[in-house]
Order: sequence, then C-alpha cells, then structure tokens
Amino acid sequence: MVPAGEIRKILVPTDFSQGSERAWGIARRLARTLGAELAIIHVLPATPVETLTREALEEARAAERALQAEHQLGIPRADDDEPLPMLPTTFFGPFTGDRVTDFSVAGREWAAKLDRWSNGAGSVGSVMTVLRVGSPAREIIAAAADGAADLIVMATHGRGEVHRLLVGSVADKVIRLAPCPVLVVKGQ
Repeated sequence: MVPAGEIRKILVPTDFSQGSERAWGIARRLARTLGAELAIIHVLPATPVETLTREALEEARAAERALQAEHQLGIPRADDDEPLPMLPTTFFGPFTGDRVTDFSVAGREWAAKLDRWSNGAGSVGSVMTVLRVGSPAREIIAAAADGAADLIVMATHGRGEVHRLLVGSVADKVIRLAPCPVLVVKGQ
C-alpha cells in the first residue's frame, strides 16, 4: 500500500458518465491536496484508425500469408523477414491537429472529450490524457503499470449483483488486478 504522502500519480479511467465525472472531481481535489499528477484515460473497444489504414494492414497481412505460402513451396524470397506494420494501441494527448488524423470520426470525438476534461482540470499541476484501444479493465491495469500510477480513482456503475454476475464489472477486475490502490466512487 502506498502512504498518502507518496501518491505522485493518479490514474482516472473515464467513460464520460456522471459517475466518471464524480470520480474526476475527486481525483482533481486529491491531486491538488497531494501535489500529484493526473492521467485521465479512456479505452476504446475497437481500433480508432480509419478504414483505409485497416485495409492497408489487411493487405500487408495478406502479402505476408502469400510469402509464407511461397516459402512453404520452396520459393526463396529476399524479403521474408520484413516485419508486418503494427497499429498503435496507446495514444497520448493532447489530441489536437495532426495528432488525430488517423483516428476515425468516433475516435476523434473521444479524444476531444479527453482534452476538454483535461483542460477543465483547474489548478491541478500536470494532466496527461491517454486513449487506449482494447478491453477496458485490461487496458486500465496496463496503463497503471506502464505509467507507474500510485492510485486509481474510478467510478462504478452500481448496476447490481445480477448484472455483475452475468457480465462482470470493469471496476471489479481493476480492483482485483491493479498494481496500486483503487479508490472506487459510486456512480449513482
């Protein structure tokens, strides 16, 4: 457990709900009081890049499969070891201008929301914005580990036991697997 005086970085996952707004407000107050940095993160469930980029990646994968097929038939190729281009899954803000040219329209909207929340942080020192792609719980935990977060402040939706049993809860997974303490703010 991290002593209160040693909380230097607070990670705040958001889905832009009212509960997330409450968690963001609490995190800002904590950051001001403790002199901590803030990192606000949103996780997109799908890739935020445009269709053309996805198509280019699929073409590269198809070319790689063709190379593998040729290799299996014993046809030597000089470019067998050429790496497949990888799409990024983590984006750091601010998300302005050229920073979002590869994002889809929806991805740009989420990035703009993160920037608005970050700009509205008030007298808090440093605020970093992070947009990640993948499973929300997994990406929040990875962001906490990658960014050396000392505390996660997040909302829970409070949908009840039946929903949590059937679907699971991002907050539950983060609480169980996070590399640092988690402060959960009841969403409603």
